[in-house]
Amino acid sequence: MHTHISPGGFQHALQMLGANGVVHAVNLSGGSPGHGLEEQLAAAAATGGRVTTFTNPDWRECRSPGYGARMADKLTRAKALGAKGVKITKGLGLGYAGPDGKLLAVDDPGLDPMFERAGELGLPIAIHTGDPKAFWFPPTPVNERYDELVVHPGWSFFGQGVASWEELHAQFERRVARHPKTIFIGVHFGNDPEDPETVGKMLDKYPNLYIDTAARIPEIGRQDAAKMRAFFIRYQDRILFGTDAGFGPDADDLMLGSTGAEPPTPDEIVRFWDATWRWFESNDKKMIHPTPIQGRWTIDAIGLAPDVLAKVYAGNAQRVIGIKL
Repeated sequence: MHTHISPGGFQHALQMLGANGVVHAVNLSGGSPGHGLEEQLAAAAATGGRVTTFTNPDWRECRSPGYGARMADKLTRAKALGAKGVKITKGLGLGYAGPDGKLLAVDDPGLDPMFERAGELGLPIAIHTGDPKAFWFPPTPVNERYDELVVHPGWSFFGQGVASWEELHAQFERRVARHPKTIFIGVHFGNDPEDPETVGKMLDKYPNLYIDTAARIPEIGRQDAAKMRAFFIRYQDRILFGTDAGFGPDADDLMLGSTGAEPPTPDEIVRFWDATWRWFESNDKKMIHPTPIQGRWTIDAIGLAPDVLAKVYAGNAQRVIGIKL
């Protein structure tokens, strides 16, 4: 459900995904009409139906008033071209500015026409809001994500003058609540993997909300395994499998949930896929988790039944996106 394939990276992506049992990928980095979408759709078509493409809003439109209506019209064009959904990055709330030069909130009213149009067009919106909570804490050695923040100091929001994690999440919830006819996919486990209970409450409250698992097995894997198994069983129709794997043209141009100072080694690639499947399918304890840089802890697997796995791995995504493998 959640990959990023750059132009020229499709062969690389399909080789790795196919070698690890993935028969279809959703590319969330499709671009916008006139700015990459046509090329990405053509590359996806050349795979023989193995890649589905989401479009990305053109945030340059926000520099002048009336941006929401213009962005909505671009979604209409994107669907006509073949896009199957919309991906909104964490830049909304953290980086994109409006006509006044100030940061746009996730629930900025000026964007309402775009979100409403997505619902009218039947385009699900995969939305990333915020980031791991540790990114708001001082990036010192006691920070549990220190290894990642050392490599990516720009990922730290401590003292940066942006909204708090709590305010961003509140904006996200208000956005989902405002558009009940639009399907939202809260990526990275509903944008709150540290607190599955809160994610569950949102799923209970908003039937238009789904979540994916991309890049958050290290986090949800350290939760109590019995509770996480129960969570997946209860919400088995609302969870979509994702990895946040990113592929460029070269073998070294690879992201497996996150990136370190060096490209992933062959052993780390094996670890990524092996630990991912083991977490879903086995009952192993104290496992090494998929992504070395995302925390120095072990995880406990949840051993889901085949009927639940079938929904999480493929069935739910096919239904939500409207595709048939």
